[in-house]
Amino acid sequence: MQNQKDVDSLVAPLEALNFLHQDYQYINKQLNALQAYHLMTGNPPFWLRIAFKIRDFLSLKLAGVQPIQGFGSPKAQTVKVNDKLDFFDVIKITETELFLQSADKHLRVLVALQIHEHDHIKNKLSVTTSVVTYNFFGKVYMLPVSLVHGLIVRNSLKNLN
Repeated sequence: MQNQKDVDSLVAPLEALNFLHQDYQYINKQLNALQAYHLMTGNPPFWLRIAFKIRDFLSLKLAGVQPIQGFGSPKAQTVKVNDKLDFFDVIKITETELFLQSADKHLRVLVALQIHEHDHIKNKLSVTTSVVTYNFFGKVYMLPVSLVHGLIVRNSLKNLN
């Protein structure tokens, strides 16, 4: 495994990506990356919980992909590399960065939460999601995801206000 400080914020070089999305929100200076993630994912809306149930059912039946059960698992106060957060593996964790990866035989996803200094009141949290697909099912899976991913992230970022 790469050294934690050497992890790039994209799952692959830009030209190799099949999906890339970035969004941001200005946040309270006291929040660290893990706290921001917990606030973003702690109370998913009903429609997203249903979407994850549909995803789990179809992915298991059509491609043998194990259920991920969405967001909402117990919120750990301390996290280290190789721990699980919801359905992601933690691959980098600092006060200002949280990199989460999920991979299977169809695709690999990296979500990078990065906090940057903004002004004396707020910091800027950027959320970058990058995906590489490996086969036809991965590409088909990403079709609906690519349509709603921005909505999911923006909705989650609203939980930081």
